[in-house]
Formats: sequence, C-alpha cells, structure tokens
Amino acid sequence: MTPGGRKVQNNERSSVMATVQSPLLSLGARGKIAGTLVFSTWKGLKTARQLVIPANPKSDAQIVQRDLFAAAVAFWRGFLVDATERTAWNLQASKEPTPMSGFNSYQSNSLGVSKTDPDGSFAASAAGGAQTINYTMLNLDAGDTGDEAGDFSLFAGLTHSNLVLQTTGTISAGTLGITVTAPALLDVPAYYQIRKGGFVRSGIGVYTVTTS
Repeated sequence: MTPGGRKVQNNERSSVMATVQSPLLSLGARGKIAGTLVFSTWKGLKTARQLVIPANPKSDAQIVQRDLFAAAVAFWRGFLVDATERTAWNLQASKEPTPMSGFNSYQSNSLGVSKTDPDGSFAASAAGGAQTINYTMLNLDAGDTGDEAGDFSLFAGLTHSNLVLQTTGTISAGTLGITVTAPALLDVPAYYQIRKGGFVRSGIGVYTVTTS
C-alpha cells in the first residue's frame, strides 16, 4: 500500500522507493545488497529500492545489429590476422578524429559496410610487386574469397597523412591488383590504402612497388 492507501500494482513496485533513516546501520549506505535492494541518495534523502535488471532487448533491428557486430569481431580475430595489415589499421586509427585503436577503426568501417552489404570485401593482406600492389580480399561474413563487385579506389602517398587518389581496380579471384604509375611512388617505400563506397577497406600500409 502507498501512504495514501492506494494499492501498489506489480508493475509499479520496481520504481517505488522507501526513505530510510539509517540504512544498514549506516547514515550513508550506497550501492546494492544481495542483488535485491539498492541504496542511494535522492534529492538529499536516503532511499532504498528494489533492484531491477533491465530486460534484454530483442527487436529485429537490435538482433541484426548484434549479428553484424559479432561478424565484425569474428572477421578481425579469425581472418584479419596478418601482422602488417593490423599495423596498417593502427596507422589508420591515428588519423581518426577521436583516439581509437586499429581494431576500433576497422570495426567502424566494417559495420558501415555490412549494414548494406554483409559480405562486403576487406583486405586481409597486401604486397608490392612490379608496377602493381596486390591486396588479398576476404568477405566479412565468412572470411571466404573476396568477391565484391565494383571499383575500389587506391590512395597512396609518400607520407601517411597525405594520401592521394591514384586509380581504381576490381577484384578478380579474390585479389585486388592495382597498377601504380606515379613515378614518385615507384622503387621506394610508400603508403597505400584502398577505399570503396565512402569506407576504408584496408589500413594504411607501407609497401614498395618496383618499376619492373
């Protein structure tokens, strides 16, 4: 019953608080006890209320978001394990507006892609070759051979902070091979990254593309 004599319904009980004078033989008890009561101060009054554990939300949108998050984590742990590529993501993270790890930078981009294309392709590793840089591409959903259609853009430069669009390329048999023609980028270590659809698809890696 409330002080006014009204019966408290079951769904109201979780929000009912009782003021107390000396909770737990203390004049300033705080926190919870035995997983049932929570002691705190509300508007200067010492209060005690029932501990309520929020329900686990399971709307369709929330379930989809959780699945995408789980897939992003699984891809990083199981397939994006190349040390050079992980270092490349750390370098990418250093350019983000807010401080974050390479994993966080990757995750932000992978979730952005997977919202519209759950099996979008990301670089798992890369290597410089004769006038070409080759990225091994894998799909986000299962780590299988990358097969996302469309053009990927190659950005490159002599410093990681000044990457310029060079050219584009498409995936063939899981490999994204892009020809590098800028003379300044040949035969020296340079910084490379691929992007598509407004999202980063690789970290910023350092590779040497040779003239021949």
